[in-house]
Amino acid sequence: MIYTINVVDIEKALLSLDGEAKAKDIQDYILVTHCSGVIPDNYQNERSFRQTIQRKIEDYCPQAEGYDPSKKEGKFLRIGYGIYRIATGYLELEFPAIEEVSEPEKYVEGATKKIAVNYYERNQKARKKCIDHYDSKCTVCNFDFEKTYGEIGKAFIHVHHVLPLSKVGESYVVDPINDLRPVCANCHAMIHRVSPALSIEQLRRALTTHSAGFVHKTAQERSP
Repeated sequence: MIYTINVVDIEKALLSLDGEAKAKDIQDYILVTHCSGVIPDNYQNERSFRQTIQRKIEDYCPQAEGYDPSKKEGKFLRIGYGIYRIATGYLELEFPAIEEVSEPEKYVEGATKKIAVNYYERNQKARKKCIDHYDSKCTVCNFDFEKTYGEIGKAFIHVHHVLPLSKVGESYVVDPINDLRPVCANCHAMIHRVSPALSIEQLRRALTTHSAGFVHKTAQERSP
């Protein structure tokens, strides 16, 4: 059997693996899904197959030496040795104040890492538990991506740490229900627009107050 490793299948593999995985797990997923569990004839062995996957990922990885964003889109992020994630929202990582949850395996948070910028370790399982509990609507403005955009918006939402990660130590164990809230990108940005960050309740009041003022002003302007 002949199979050519390609970026589309790698993206699908990562999405099926909760957006983040080791190269070995990506390899195993592709083997089962596209190669009937057998190393294709055009690769010498499992190692060469996995190395080809990693090289393809690195071609689209902003951390890779010699990466040129004008030639290839930054589709993946290298977050550890042989560990990669989908780079959706990559540019948001340039703003450390936007504290999005997205790291696997443990519920322990707080260690600082260096990717292209400093960002905190996150937890994909904690994010999922938060969304399962609160739903994927914004807790500030109630915006629902799925209702607005259809299937493509399903389960798309940021997750905000009520307690900023910068305020906790390495032994902190996140509580997905008490410590996290789903918020849309706009509200998430507004929460961190000031320092210290606004609370969910403060931003909700600001939104309500402004909306009420806008309606009142519009009514006045339209009155004869």
